[in-house]
Amino acid sequence: MNYKDQYLILFARTCLRSFLLLLIACNAFAQKYNFINFNVENGLVQSQVTAFAQDRNNELLIGTQGGFSIFDGTNFTNYNKGSGLSQSLVNTLNYDPRGNIWIGTNNGISRFDGRRFRTYYVAAANSEENVITQMETDAYGRTWALTRNKKLFYFADTAFLRDTRIDSVSAITLDKTGNLWAASYLHGIYIFKGKDWHREVEMTSNDLGLYITQMSFGRYSGTLYCYSIIGLFTVENGRLKAPNWVTRFPNKGFSNILEDSKGNIWLALDDGGVWVGRQQDWKHYNYANGLTDDMVSNFYEDREGNIWIGTDGSGIYRYTGSIFTYYDRSSGLPGPSVMSIAQSANGDIFLASNSQGLYRLKDDVPATVPMEHYRVGINTLLADSSGRLWIGTDRAGLWYLDEGRAPRRFEASLDRNISPINHLLLANGTIWIAARGRLFHIDGQGIVADTAVRGVIALGTINKDSLLIGTLKGAFIYRTDLGRLEEKPFVPGSTTLCFAVDSRNVYVGTDDKGVLVWNRTTKRFTAINQQSGLTCNYVYSLLRDRNGSIWVGTGCGIDKITFTDKGRHIRSFGRSDGLLGVESNANASFEDRKGYLWFGTTKGVFRYNPYIPVTPLLPPRMILQSVKLFSKDLPPRLYSDSLIPFTNLPWHPVLPPGQNHITFSFKGICLSNPEKIRYRYQLVGIDKGFTETDQTTVVYPNLPPGEYLFKVWASDAEGHWYPNAMTYPFEIKAPYYTTWYFRFGLGFLLIGLFMGGVYFRNRQKELRRQWEERLREKEQAAVRQKTAEDFHDEIGNKLTRINLLATIAENKLQQPPYELKGILEQIRENVSSLYNGSKDIIWSLQPDSDYLDEIIFRIRQNSAELLQDTGIRFVYEQDPGLSLHIKMPIDYSRNLIMIFKEAINNTVKHAQASQITLTVKEQPLAIVLMLKDNGAGYDSTKIGSGNGMSNMANRAKRISAQFELSSQPGAGTMLTLSLPVAT
Repeated sequence: MNYKDQYLILFARTCLRSFLLLLIACNAFAQKYNFINFNVENGLVQSQVTAFAQDRNNELLIGTQGGFSIFDGTNFTNYNKGSGLSQSLVNTLNYDPRGNIWIGTNNGISRFDGRRFRTYYVAAANSEENVITQMETDAYGRTWALTRNKKLFYFADTAFLRDTRIDSVSAITLDKTGNLWAASYLHGIYIFKGKDWHREVEMTSNDLGLYITQMSFGRYSGTLYCYSIIGLFTVENGRLKAPNWVTRFPNKGFSNILEDSKGNIWLALDDGGVWVGRQQDWKHYNYANGLTDDMVSNFYEDREGNIWIGTDGSGIYRYTGSIFTYYDRSSGLPGPSVMSIAQSANGDIFLASNSQGLYRLKDDVPATVPMEHYRVGINTLLADSSGRLWIGTDRAGLWYLDEGRAPRRFEASLDRNISPINHLLLANGTIWIAARGRLFHIDGQGIVADTAVRGVIALGTINKDSLLIGTLKGAFIYRTDLGRLEEKPFVPGSTTLCFAVDSRNVYVGTDDKGVLVWNRTTKRFTAINQQSGLTCNYVYSLLRDRNGSIWVGTGCGIDKITFTDKGRHIRSFGRSDGLLGVESNANASFEDRKGYLWFGTTKGVFRYNPYIPVTPLLPPRMILQSVKLFSKDLPPRLYSDSLIPFTNLPWHPVLPPGQNHITFSFKGICLSNPEKIRYRYQLVGIDKGFTETDQTTVVYPNLPPGEYLFKVWASDAEGHWYPNAMTYPFEIKAPYYTTWYFRFGLGFLLIGLFMGGVYFRNRQKELRRQWEERLREKEQAAVRQKTAEDFHDEIGNKLTRINLLATIAENKLQQPPYELKGILEQIRENVSSLYNGSKDIIWSLQPDSDYLDEIIFRIRQNSAELLQDTGIRFVYEQDPGLSLHIKMPIDYSRNLIMIFKEAINNTVKHAQASQITLTVKEQPLAIVLMLKDNGAGYDSTKIGSGNGMSNMANRAKRISAQFELSSQPGAGTMLTLSLPVAT
């Protein structure tokens, strides 16, 4: 290319940029389309996208300059050099029939089988010749790789080999039958058919200098598109030819092209965004109508018909069609919340804002309609039969707009002060007004109040002489011919926000029960609510379209209820369908004269196009994401010798006895509407039927031994079910003692034991009698010893003290009475202590005292009573999460109470402590109770143990507890008691 040609191309590009900028400026305010963006904030590994592919599970593979991601419709799983890639900058992606992902980078090729990466080089490691630009796997199962220096390689078992039969290859692609095509610089375009190359397009002298950088086949027409640095070409009759519509784009700065399965051509030019169309009918999508102004790097159409757009900096976009388009603040709406929609006689659409007044859509461009400086909110619009547009405001009464004139205030509305106006309704030639919680109607040039009605918030029509009135306390029928309300509401109790009517039913939108369907003949109700399939039960608007379907605007989206001979069907629309604002506004739904449906939401107004063919839904591909055993991943090779392809999950594991707590996690892969998928699952061998859910995890605890088959199905977004079950067999082995051979041997053993038992029976009877007699004598001795100890601890000491005090009191009878007061008080205190001790003995005999938590509570209670007037602080500590509701043997409670009561008494008498701490800890097979004081302590080698300490040790031994008492002078004293607890 000479200097002059380069200058002309540069000049043409500059002119096109100027033209496009002008075009964008003229259409800055335009309707937006259903482009859904996913970027690093959603989990994408990096925002500069370089490649797309799709695996057998319908998951989307995205290559970026920072690694690649696997997208299941909801979540991204990311991989980069740290995961094992040869380099994070990905140039191309390919998926082969064996389940391998091939990743071409600037440093060789990585193959990922779902578990690990392996790197291949086509030249010496770290050589610049290892830059891979394209990869494809053909119909013969052979994987090809093209390098930046125009060399073509194929994979042969363990390595990539150079194909020397064709050189100077600049681009490769696959046709619809899976044959590989290659463009060879200066030679032509070739096809590989299993064994050899065949030239399909021959280069001529006119084609010299034509360097094809990319090729792709149209999915609709099968046309081969070739684009180079000098323009875009197609192959016709073995020759390269520029298509006629290319002249629509004078600069010809193409970077990518896709012809989708519907015949639409998607172009990425150097002006940002994308161009979509065919022949001379083209539309530019950019930031102004929902896409991006960034450069687009590539396109991809998945199996569900979604178009994926990779950008240089904004991540990826998904386009599912223009069934919904919308206007929001960035489209030119002054206020995002659209409260009402109406259509004028000339076809213009009027929109009401609750904060910015009235605006008109003229040629798809919103424009504000001035209302004499009135900019406060508008709540409702109504076009009457004469073409006049009535405007119900929030503060300024009722207005009207005649074609070709400015809006005017209906003066009678100010005289009656009917603001705010919530709803306008045209019924049998009369305009009815719901305002200030009351009902009004226009009579000539005045407004008449219908005083019989209060609390009105919504209106509807049912027949010539009746209105439907929605209030905060239910729905009523108002007789317009009689001017009165029927006595009882036909919908009692629920706040009624909207109505729709057909020949048989009245549909009532409520704030808590969904849609109530009132049969006009039987006077009976049925409910359509969230349980039936609505997005939620808060219904703001109802609309019956010309086909008889009911459209429900809720607080969570828009639902379409279709009635057929087989019943009703509910289709929910949400974010994946292009509804970015899912919260509808009250009575803000409208069908225009062309049949388009309009929905006002808090995020703008959305238009539904009923004439766009709905893409047939494909059944989701079911995958098993994980199998957990007792909440831990199932070891891949421990219980099975094979794995599910492309996963680390063992196939048909055989689990040992007791390994019977299984958790399954699964997913139905759907890139279009993943949030609308529902599941049915069944564990054959346990479940009698399937269970339907929207959850993706199910737990089966305590499964008995046996063979099982776990099955799970997924529905599509419409609720249709398919035979797409994913199955997973496994087995839990039975314990050896339940097998037939063990039971057979056990039977012989029992017979032998029985015969031996009969032989020794008489002799054992006498031996047992003698043993029982000795045991009885021993138990009686133990009871006497225990009673003696209890008497010493609780009764003996106190009675001795009472006796002594009584003697002293008797000796002092001759003394003045006030000297006897203290002695008598001590007698009363000891009697009280004796009474409390008796309560402990009685408490220990009660069944509830056998539980460790009750015992510790009693110890704490006794400690508090003993320390009440001593000034000693009592502190209780327990390990977090430790459960003490453990039943102890019958004798534990009394012995534990007495041990700690004796210890507390000793501390009060001798320790000179200011704090006592009781700590409860858990150790393997034991619960440890520690009582520690901060008193003076003592030298245990010099001070012997009295009756109190020996009694504590004996009681601990009696309940098989380990007892330890440790102390040092100045370091306090610690009592440690370890109670054995069975697991």
